[in-house]
Amino acid sequence: MFGKKYYINAETLRYERVKLTRKQLYRYVGLFGFGLICLAVLMRFGFERFYPTPRQIIYQHENVKLRSELASLNADLREVESQLVDLRNRDDRFYRAILSLEPYPSTIRTAGIGGSLRNQHLRNLREPGMVLDVSQRIDLISNKVKIQSTSLTDVLEEALTTQEFLACKPSINPISPADPYWLTSTYGYRNDPFTGKRTAHHGIDLAGPEGLDIHCTGAGTVVFAQMNRHGYGKEVVVDHGFGYTTRYAHLHDIHVKKGQELKRGEVIGTLGSTGRSTGPHLHYEIRKDNRAVNPFYFFYENLSSEEYTLLASRATYPGSQYQGVGMSQK
Repeated sequence: MFGKKYYINAETLRYERVKLTRKQLYRYVGLFGFGLICLAVLMRFGFERFYPTPRQIIYQHENVKLRSELASLNADLREVESQLVDLRNRDDRFYRAILSLEPYPSTIRTAGIGGSLRNQHLRNLREPGMVLDVSQRIDLISNKVKIQSTSLTDVLEEALTTQEFLACKPSINPISPADPYWLTSTYGYRNDPFTGKRTAHHGIDLAGPEGLDIHCTGAGTVVFAQMNRHGYGKEVVVDHGFGYTTRYAHLHDIHVKKGQELKRGEVIGTLGSTGRSTGPHLHYEIRKDNRAVNPFYFFYENLSSEEYTLLASRATYPGSQYQGVGMSQK
């Protein structure tokens, strides 16, 4: 294309060089320049195909690092899922079993997180697989954590209620084992000591020396503390909540007043023989939903004299916080 061209001049009969026009010259220069540009582009693409640029090398290293971190995150998520399964099993089989709660419904535990478009923006990535999987697992774990949190909140509320119930429920003997006393009358029907007729006895009678301390058998509020005109003499009645009340009758002295908050073990008065009584004794009565029940069924805590004394001292110490003493039921 750029070689020298000649022609025979008819007039001079000589070879003369062909001269290019300006238009031809521009065309040839343009084609040559375009060819150079195409060659440069092809060389660039060929070079980048077989030899990555420094920027590409940096991106590749970052990509490898991100994939490694995603794999590590996946392993951590598997560990968290395993711990959640263990917590769920302990929640259903241990915590709820102790508190007599039904296992948390499996239909709620396995509920989905909803929304098929939740991670739709991740699907538009070039390689969404690993990132999408991690995102979905995080959503699933978050949902399980929320459900487990709700379950544990229910367990906590039930535990607090149970703790309060155990503190309030009458469950010890009203007279310390360290003091001398004896049973003179049981719960049920007996011959009335004054009339001789067979009548119902709604409590138990515990006799002993006058002046023995009488202890409250469960936390509660005093609702009656004065002389009873119906034969009970000096009497204290305590409302323990949850439908329970206790009566301590024939007292010699009363050490509490109406409206006073009591703890288990606190001294409410002394043993006496006021009212319809044949001698110093305590008439002890428990009612559940206003119906008399046998107090022997509620002597759950078999306390030694030392333990009973410790319990009473904690109950009466100013500002003390009552803590239940755990004993085996015998």
